[in-house]
Amino acid sequence: MNNLDQAAINEKVFSTDDILEFLWVLLTIPNPVNDIRLSEKYRGDEAFQKITDYLLDLRELSNALSRGDLEKLVYSKGYILSNLKALQSNLRHMTWQTEKIAEGDFSQKIDFLGKFSESFNKMTEELQNFSERLTTQATVDQLTQLPNRHFLMPFLSKCFERFLRDREDFTVMIVDIDHFKKVNDRYGHDAGDKVLADLSRLLNAKFRSSDVFTRYGGEEFLAVLINTNIEAAKIVAERVRKAAGDTPIYLSDDVSISITVISVGISQTESSDLHFDSIIKRSDTALYTAKSNGRNQVVAM
Repeated sequence: MNNLDQAAINEKVFSTDDILEFLWVLLTIPNPVNDIRLSEKYRGDEAFQKITDYLLDLRELSNALSRGDLEKLVYSKGYILSNLKALQSNLRHMTWQTEKIAEGDFSQKIDFLGKFSESFNKMTEELQNFSERLTTQATVDQLTQLPNRHFLMPFLSKCFERFLRDREDFTVMIVDIDHFKKVNDRYGHDAGDKVLADLSRLLNAKFRSSDVFTRYGGEEFLAVLINTNIEAAKIVAERVRKAAGDTPIYLSDDVSISITVISVGISQTESSDLHFDSIIKRSDTALYTAKSNGRNQVVAM
């Protein structure tokens, strides 16, 4: 029967004796059957028509699934079609989950497709890990392992939103290593990098876990002190300045240097501020004043 010619099938009148052949044809031939003629006995048989409709719906739905069409509707009911409809529903849901993953939601997991679910979930976990590594690389300064500007700006934006909404003050502190060029000129750039890395760890330890200490550029660092007024920030700034001067940095077992000159500028949120840039500019101006006044000091504005 697998070798039946399509045209011959369409011309054939199926009798009682070969009705099973007719059903077999519906299940196995590759193209839809439109013109098959039945013997008189079966043309108006309701039960036989239900079987025929069921098999035609089965053909339609299975064909749609094989082509990736997940929107095909069929109205017959029954065990096999119910299984296919469940598969269709699961695939639709998985398509939605895949779209969410593409948007960055890596929490999506599936558990309804056996071994495929395991592979899908493993893929999602790998994508999440890869995304986290990319985010870390993009927002962390590779030399000092401090957050960089890519992290700082969105963070400041959120802090400023809280300030506008809840009047939760914060302070911006800019720290600069004075005469850092002399370190590079005397000891070389590798030594300068070590000074930056070691000093970053030293200074970062002087802030609270809720504060953010970042590499702002070159030998400049910027700290955001959450829920902190300018008087409290001055105390932290003096602690930072003193820690730098009191702690030698070893370039080798027998060579160490002390960074004894650090200038710090700080500024607090003000009611007239329209953007966090205003706070940074005041802190930067305070830093410039500290340098102009002889360096190694804290200036607040």
